Amino acid sequence: MKLLALVKALRGAKVMGKGDPALSGIAENSKQTRPGDLFVCVPGAKVDGRAYAEEAVRSGAKALVVEGAALKGLEVPQVVVKDSREALALLAHAFFKDPSRKVKVVGVTGTKGKTTTTYLIRSILEAAGQPAGLIGTISYQIGRKAYEANNTTPSSLTLVKLLEEMRRAKCKWAVMEVSSHALEMKRVLGIEFRGAVFTNLGRDHLDYHKTFANYFRAKRRLFTEFGSVEARAANADDAYGRKLLKELGSKAAGYGIRTPCAYQARNVETHPGRIRFEVRGRAFEVPLTGLFNVYNSLAAISVLRELGLSWEALEEGLRRAPAVPGRFEKVSAGQDFTVLVDYAHTPDALEQALQASRALLKEGQRLISVFGCGGDRDRTKRPLMGGISARLADRTVVTSDNPRTEDPRSILGEIVKGIPARLVQNGHRRVWVEEDREAAIRLALSMAQKGDLVLIAGKGHETYQIVGNEKHHFDDREVVQRVLKESAK
Repeated sequence: MKLLALVKALRGAKVMGKGDPALSGIAENSKQTRPGDLFVCVPGAKVDGRAYAEEAVRSGAKALVVEGAALKGLEVPQVVVKDSREALALLAHAFFKDPSRKVKVVGVTGTKGKTTTTYLIRSILEAAGQPAGLIGTISYQIGRKAYEANNTTPSSLTLVKLLEEMRRAKCKWAVMEVSSHALEMKRVLGIEFRGAVFTNLGRDHLDYHKTFANYFRAKRRLFTEFGSVEARAANADDAYGRKLLKELGSKAAGYGIRTPCAYQARNVETHPGRIRFEVRGRAFEVPLTGLFNVYNSLAAISVLRELGLSWEALEEGLRRAPAVPGRFEKVSAGQDFTVLVDYAHTPDALEQALQASRALLKEGQRLISVFGCGGDRDRTKRPLMGGISARLADRTVVTSDNPRTEDPRSILGEIVKGIPARLVQNGHRRVWVEEDREAAIRLALSMAQKGDLVLIAGKGHETYQIVGNEKHHFDDREVVQRVLKESAK
């Protein structure tokens, strides 16, 4: 495609310099730029893409997109725009001929439950004979291919490329997690969503959004700024979900357990490895654990039923629902107690995971919690999570998560501030502090007796730990397996 033809996708853009080169692709990373590409200089949190324009030109970029003003000393055409993030999204859709018009996209947003809900939606679609790709926190999946996920919702360029690959792979649907960051940073601009789901709103990302009002406004965009949406579903048992439902009126369907709504679950039963409930007289059985997975199932039911899927497909898709990596995932090596690994990294999520774990135990059996809080993230949730674990678990081991550039000991100190001092002291001790995460897991497993349950929260599916600016291999599940095998010798 020629530059001047492609630039028609942008309003108010000015082309500086001579020439109308043929473009073979679009790039946003100078190290991934190939000859013939259009390089878009995107400002980041730490680095401005303008600083890499010269390197991109040396790598063969035939033109640049720059924000604000043209760069000096570069002998390629430059497209000057007001917002390069917006430009990147619009150019990507134009270059790849709008794949979201050919692949039906369902977006799921909220603080908790996005990943599991997308897996459940995909399972239902597959049961209905309608192949679906998946984009989310754990990985980006197209058929049998899977790519490592660097962000819950990738950049607009990566996103459009994934949708185009799904189209070529004959996927009829794309199911994706839509983060608040993605909505704010225009990563999903231009996507023609068909369905939108709101799971809930809890304490998370306040380091970025500053207030709950800002956080909610970011999530709300999925339901108000995409005219292509045909079906909207929101959690009627969540305060912000009710707020959204009230605003949207007849344009949205509510789901829940406690609140009367369009898709209200009745006769709810939760068992280890199985949940049962009824919706509109239809019985559902799902091979997952915990009340929160009733909500995730309801989210999938409501949006897909509103999009026209049959009750039979809904029932069958949930009946054969897959286990989701790092979401209440059981780790076993023949031990006589239960170990669960979960991604819970917010106060609400940790509380729900602990409550669901407690529901699996019989009288006299103990709940042991291992968790930490990430560095360079919302600090206000740290003491809250400490208090929740101390209150709901019989034993708690506070440890590192991904400390990033913060001092791990400072993070641990802030968590402990939310725990009554007597519970950290020998006389009434119920809380231990162990900075090293592997040592913390070993300590928790050594405490466990027959019938107990150890919940290791915070990292879930992650296979790394970020210390400073470096990623080190670390997988809670691998550590558990290794420790249990060692203790069995």
